[in-house]
Amino acid sequence: MRKLILFALLLCGFGVCRAHATTWYVRSDGGTRYSVNVTTGQCNGQYDASYASTGGSGVNQNCAFNDVRYLWQDGSYAIDGSTFPAWGWIGAGGDTYVIRNGPWRIGWPNASSAYTGSSYFGLAGDPYGSGAPHPPSGTSGAHTRILGACAYGTYTCNPVMTYPYTPNNLTQLFGGFAAGHVLSVGGSQYVDLEGLEITTHNGACSRVGVPAYPTSCSTSPPLGDYAGDGIGTNTSTGNITMQDLYIHGMGQSGLSGPIGGPITMTRVFAGFNDFAGWNFDDGNGTPDAAGSAIIANYVWMEGNGCQEQYPIVNTQFPAVACWDTNSGGFGDSWSGQGGTGQSSILSELICDHCTTIYNTKDGFIGPHVASTVGVLTNSVWYGNMGQQIKWGSSANSTITIENNLIEGNCYRMAQQIPGAAQNFNMSTGLGGSYLSGFCRAAGDLVALWDGSNSTILIAGNTVVGYAPTFFDIGCASSGTCGATTNQFIDNIFLGYSTGTSYYPNSGEAPGLYYNNTGDPTLSFTASHNVEYGIRNGDTCGVNGIICSDPNFVGEPAQGAWPPESVLDNFNFQLASGSPAIHAGIAVSGLTIDYYGATRPSPPSIGGLEYGTGPLGEQVTVSATPNPATLAQPVTLTATVAQTGSSVPTGSINFKNGSVSLGQASLDNTGTATLA
Repeated sequence: MRKLILFALLLCGFGVCRAHATTWYVRSDGGTRYSVNVTTGQCNGQYDASYASTGGSGVNQNCAFNDVRYLWQDGSYAIDGSTFPAWGWIGAGGDTYVIRNGPWRIGWPNASSAYTGSSYFGLAGDPYGSGAPHPPSGTSGAHTRILGACAYGTYTCNPVMTYPYTPNNLTQLFGGFAAGHVLSVGGSQYVDLEGLEITTHNGACSRVGVPAYPTSCSTSPPLGDYAGDGIGTNTSTGNITMQDLYIHGMGQSGLSGPIGGPITMTRVFAGFNDFAGWNFDDGNGTPDAAGSAIIANYVWMEGNGCQEQYPIVNTQFPAVACWDTNSGGFGDSWSGQGGTGQSSILSELICDHCTTIYNTKDGFIGPHVASTVGVLTNSVWYGNMGQQIKWGSSANSTITIENNLIEGNCYRMAQQIPGAAQNFNMSTGLGGSYLSGFCRAAGDLVALWDGSNSTILIAGNTVVGYAPTFFDIGCASSGTCGATTNQFIDNIFLGYSTGTSYYPNSGEAPGLYYNNTGDPTLSFTASHNVEYGIRNGDTCGVNGIICSDPNFVGEPAQGAWPPESVLDNFNFQLASGSPAIHAGIAVSGLTIDYYGATRPSPPSIGGLEYGTGPLGEQVTVSATPNPATLAQPVTLTATVAQTGSSVPTGSINFKNGSVSLGQASLDNTGTATLA
């Protein structure tokens, strides 16, 4: 018996013990919270049951709370954040909090007071600090979990991962009346946030931009009904899991603050936040703590720098106003600002299957955050007004950029975005249209700062655009590149000349490489790329370099730009006869393409293997009869294994021999070409 007790104590010491973990519930048919301060409270919050199910009378019943704010406030008077249990999460680390129904308001209940007439919801005299405080930390073996109803029990969350806006079953938490944030994990460790929609119900005022639109939010009673950030972090934030989150429409940033440990993000949308998607700058230039890392999978950032409509009307691009750095706004998606130079070093930064589009500044992550291990894979970048990718590496780092589809079209938001209410170009003179800083910082497509003795691999990407320079690369500081190599392998680079006065070098083709520090230690190597419509490229015919048109399906002609929309819906598929087909060289670890199709040997050059279907699956062709014989009519059927996709059927006459049908590619007319 003594050994068993000792073993149990050891397990608890390693965070495995959950004997005292509690699950707390919030639902609309629950009751008020019972506590030592509020002995008239109806429910203890520990049962997934309505108050009515307990008989609808009595106190401290086995039922759920009827307001999400009861999870951290019992409704009694709270002067400041030090009063407990009047202010602070109920329960302890390792507990689970299940939030049903909604939408649920967070912050003051009205514009002038934390008091509703029956309970206090928020800090008296402090609406700004009345967002949810940070929850108690869990342990590695027993995370604290804050779950929307879909994330509890059978996992069936349907997050919004794209616009147009589609219905979802996430539990909505909305901040208001000047709350600084909706949720905070500043100071928390080992916390899971899942199945939540985090927003604010505000389309009537702004705290960002000059001029404010439609008007400026009131910051003193009576308060404007807005909230600043969706999720707040700080240098004590680490080991946080964010899954199936839809963060949008915030008055400042979707996420805000530096971090202090690993953050894992899966299926997270952060878009249409007035200032930024994730702003790591806390206003004091505080660097991220040692050991910080971001592992992001299926993260979508769109329309940051633009204020979202409320309610949403234009479901494809629901902005009411957009600002940039020229008009008192900002607009980064991932924003590594803060301090001078590279003030933060992430141990790891991974972004796989990320989508970063139509943000009013840079796409990714700024020069002030470097990473030791960096991986950008299977992702899409276009329409951002600055660099699509802007990134630094620390000394002795390994940076990998593979299988991405990237458009250098930083002037795109000068025209109306499909589905938007209006053109947000300042030149239109429309209220809410305050964009003028198109192609800021010289409009480079990718800007990299190399740390010393590092390996930078850029392989298997398809890059198109009219940016003046595709790759603007320099050393982190002069003369510090050392043995660093920048390797470009199996990429397609397709440039479009400007032909207009948008850029200083009007009419020039985009430059492929630019050494922005002129540092002689900066090294470039290239092999098996297709380079067309660009200048300052590699020597044609050497090391497998091909300098001819890559021949994409439906490819716009040279000289087609402007208008800026010429690259909209660019089809990255290789057409039959493309010189990129099976012209690449095997790259270690690069075994699949953007859509997950297996790369053969030799592979095709670019982000998509020849024959890959446009919706993420390879096209499978069947025939009746099969095999076909001489002069025999054959019915050809091509299908893509994805809901909502279809391709036409047709008849082919084979004039001689026999043929077995398998993989094929389709062009935009529905014509099938046998592989």
